[in-house]
Amino acid sequence: MGGAPRLLVVEGNTRAACAEMTRYGGVNGADLYVRVIEHIVPGAITDILCAADPDCVLPAGAALADYDGVVVGGSGLRAFNDVPEVRRQVDFARAVFEAKVPFFGSCWAVQVAAVAAGGVVAASPRGREIGFARKIELTPEGRAHPMFRGRAGPFDSFAIHFDEIAALPPGAVVLAANPHSRVQALSITAYGGTFWGLQYHPEFDLPQLARLYERFKTPMVEQGFHKDEAAVAKHAALLDTLHQDPARRDLAWLLGIDDDILDQDTRYTEIRNWLESQVLGRRG
Repeated sequence: MGGAPRLLVVEGNTRAACAEMTRYGGVNGADLYVRVIEHIVPGAITDILCAADPDCVLPAGAALADYDGVVVGGSGLRAFNDVPEVRRQVDFARAVFEAKVPFFGSCWAVQVAAVAAGGVVAASPRGREIGFARKIELTPEGRAHPMFRGRAGPFDSFAIHFDEIAALPPGAVVLAANPHSRVQALSITAYGGTFWGLQYHPEFDLPQLARLYERFKTPMVEQGFHKDEAAVAKHAALLDTLHQDPARRDLAWLLGIDDDILDQDTRYTEIRNWLESQVLGRRG
């Protein structure tokens, strides 16, 4: 197969939620993934689908089978809520499995793919994991999995989630865990298709995290992550400063950030491995 790969990138939030993220200067989940994909595979063709909204459809004349891969990013929705915005995405995930198109995603994607395959998602008993998922360890299956080629553990990655997989679906294999969530990465085989997913967010960067802190400053204070909103703003400013000057090892030390966060190529390891193995490798 010749030519550039074509990928469908799915926005998990509604248009209204996307507009709110933009208002705070952040980047929407689908746009983050488009940016990463184009960095790893220059010339890749990407279409965005807002799967939460009722009027979003594939481009004219396109079918799922026409894509070399489907990527799903994060969402503020909760996969156990029986609402149209969730049902549409569970049905879509099932359709991707059935189309046997390589399927990848982070955070919300893990949860919606698990529900589509027969698993259960619930609120984490440890509350919100926000900022960084710390001390992620690969399972024996994860150490042997091509998604983690070149990835040593333990490592940290960007994270923001309140829910997690409470019961695995049939055909799921846990690939990574940490003290907060026993499923930080997994693969799922269902309906003839395969999903590789991460509960954490390798597509994020420091400015994105800073904007999320600012957007969710009230619950962050209420949930005890910061003393007050001024402290949230100060923390966000430190993230921005470190992004602008990654050589500030004093700030990296203060924030507890290492090269698994600061080095872009390291951060993109799992996304790059999926693209090379499942998308480009499949095209031959």
